[in-house]
Order: sequence, then C-alpha cells, then structure tokens
Amino acid sequence: MTRTFLASASVLATLAAGATQVSAKDYILATGRWDNTAIVIDVEKAVDPANDGTPNAVINRLRVTPDIDGKGTGQLDTIASGQPIIIAISPDQKRAYVVNHSGKSKPEDAAAFQHGHPGSVTVVDLVKALDPANNGTLGAVEAFIDSEGSGATGFAVSADQKYGILAHAEGPGNEDGGRHINIVDLATNKVIHKVEQAYGKPGHDCPPATIPHRAPDLAFGCFPDTNGVTISPIGGGTIFTANGGTDDVSVISLPKALKGEADAEVARIPVQAGGFGITTSPDGKLVAVASRESARDGKEANTISIIDVEAALREPGKGEAARILVGTSNPEVQTRPFVAAFTPDGKRVVVTNFRTNNLSIIDVAKALSGQPAELARITLETPTGEPSRPRGVAFAGNGRYAAISGAPKGKSGSGVVWLVDLDSYKVAGRVTQIGNESYMIGGFSSR
Repeated sequence: MTRTFLASASVLATLAAGATQVSAKDYILATGRWDNTAIVIDVEKAVDPANDGTPNAVINRLRVTPDIDGKGTGQLDTIASGQPIIIAISPDQKRAYVVNHSGKSKPEDAAAFQHGHPGSVTVVDLVKALDPANNGTLGAVEAFIDSEGSGATGFAVSADQKYGILAHAEGPGNEDGGRHINIVDLATNKVIHKVEQAYGKPGHDCPPATIPHRAPDLAFGCFPDTNGVTISPIGGGTIFTANGGTDDVSVISLPKALKGEADAEVARIPVQAGGFGITTSPDGKLVAVASRESARDGKEANTISIIDVEAALREPGKGEAARILVGTSNPEVQTRPFVAAFTPDGKRVVVTNFRTNNLSIIDVAKALSGQPAELARITLETPTGEPSRPRGVAFAGNGRYAAISGAPKGKSGSGVVWLVDLDSYKVAGRVTQIGNESYMIGGFSSR
C-alpha cells in the first residue's frame, strides 16, 4: 500500500452471502527471512477448512536474494543470506519491494551476527510472482537496489509511485548506529537523497564513545535505528519513522528531503518504547505505531500510539493523540507489540502482540475519545503447539481478512500465516511452511 512499509493492501473480492471463500485472485506475499524467499499464498485456498494447518495454499516460493561468490572461487556458487524481512506493495499492485536486512551477505556471516550488514531491496514483478515457472527461481525478480546503508528495514512507497522511503536500523558491523532515511528513485532504483536524523537525548554524550555492538546496552539512545517507515500525503508527503533506538517517531518532510534540505526532519514524537511496525490510515490523517521494546535495557512494551498527522506538523513533538494498552488488561505485563496496522476502512487497528501470542483489535474512534478501545483479543495457535509469536499484518477480501505472519525462529519452513476473519474475530485458516522466522507480509490482487 502507498502508506506503509507493511504493504497492508485492501484487495477486492466479491463475497456471496454466508460464503467462507474469497476471490481466487487475492494473494498474500510473506517474507521467508532465513529461507531467503518470499512465499505466495492463495487466499481462497487459505480459508478453505480442508487446508487448515497445511501448506496447500502456497502456490510459489520465490527466490529474492542473488547468487554470490561465497567460496572465493570467482564463481557464483552460493545463495546470499539477505534475510528478507519487509514487503511493500506498490499502489498499482504491480510490484513488491522486498527489503533484505543483510543484503548479499554470506550465509555464515549473517548466521554469526544478523546485524550490521549492507542492505538491499529486491523488486519483484507480481505478475511473474504468480507464474509456476518461477517457483524456486529468480524469475520474478525485476531488479536489486543497493540500500546504501546497514541493517535495512522499513520501506514505503509514495502515492505517486515515484519514490521509495527506506530505513536502516543499524550501523556497519553493529546493531546500533542507524541514522539515515534514504529516498529511492523508483524509476532508476537508485538512492538519490539521504536524510540525516537528529541524535536522541539519552543523558549521555552523543555519539557514544563506543557504538554498542548489540542490544540491550545502556549506551543506546543516540542513534534513531529506525525500523518501520510510513508516509502520509498531507503536507505534500510526510514521512513517519518508528525509531527503535530513541523510543520516538521522526516526522520528515518529503518535499524538503527531495530538495536535500538539512531541516527535512521537522519533529520528534516520544512514544512508550522503540517501535517497529508503523502505518498510515487510508485518509492519511492518522499514524499508528507499535512500541516494541527498549534497546537500552531490553524491557518490552505494551502499547501502541496513534498520532494525529496535522497536529504533529502544527505542534512539533505533540502529535500523539492516544496511547492504548494492547494484548493485556494488566499494565505491568509486557506484550511486545510488533505491528499496528489500520484496516482498509480506517476504523480499526490490528495489533500483533509477539510476547502474549495474540492480536488486539482497536476501535480508532474510541481510542481517540479516550474510551476503552480494545474490541477483541484473539489468541493465535500454531498447528504444532509452539508459541505463535505474531509479527506482520496484511489484509485481503476487501478488508474481511487479516493475514498474520509468525511462529518462532526454527528450521526451514517453520513459519505460519493465519487468516483471521475480522467479521467474526475467529481464525479462518492457517498456512504452514512459510519460511523461517517470517516477518512482514503484504496483500495484492492479480486483477
């Protein structure tokens, strides 16, 4: 979708009264992370009760990382371990942008330390993604983009499809050190501008004498270490970033960024803790961000924040319109919210709570008016009985279904995708063998 690095697109479907199926032309694209693949799921097959707890709805497993010279022989003999973690679907639903956290790294290098590697973005042709001939191949790949940074994470596409907004959560060789939001020209697939974000205010010198190698570390707090990005059309294009290192959200003017102006970052909005998933409402007026955890002490959070875009621009630093406890009724319980995604009608927010293995469904109007806003709390179960550990969110069936990616890191094919019916708040289907530690997920239509 145009507004969120999750690509939580609403895809059209015609539903007969009482029917349990959606159009066979609706699909989900999930990241496979450690399997270095992107997995295409047929939504109609996914909600067929006969396929529950099976991989039967998977129609293609696409390679999204290139071959590299992994053995030093001068030959392309190894599949790179890119750790594909983010998917953004273009507004016209013709392309997917898959962010590879560790780019073209050797598998052993990424396995030894998953952070601080040069990132990349794979451009996938979504028509070719559906072609069985491209199963297990690079046949659907249109291009590779050098992210020009380390630990690539969030990606969002502008409404006019001219620009990609790309975040980096890390510095070279370290989990800390990310301080730039890169603007990508999607016609040339090149980075054309880099927005330098301000340091945080952790109470110690910035930058620190030694950049932390991994979290948690009390020396974190200087570098934003942005995870997710999203964009609102308001203000000619306003970028919001979920900063994992500084426990806040950056507000960045896209017009200023395109001009290379030093003051493109116009505000910072404090939230409970370092965020990850962030999305914009369909009308562009609101932004929802999930507070995941503190990089300084490792304490996991339990709220999401809803930001008023116009208020954030009018009164810098004062845009938080609501903060909602999610996944629990006890404010002392850590739920580790991963993603907060607006439904296609903008009336609800779906939140994945990693630590408590459940979803929260939030009523936006109630949240903004200060009323109790959690409409439902849905427990997710894996077919194997392991924790569900939900992460990504996408939508299908004209918003009827929320697709959720999750399951713990394990062996190849250990991931699961759940299709949750947002009318009944019940799980309509589970698709297995979805990569290893699948992160983000996107929805698209073949029409």
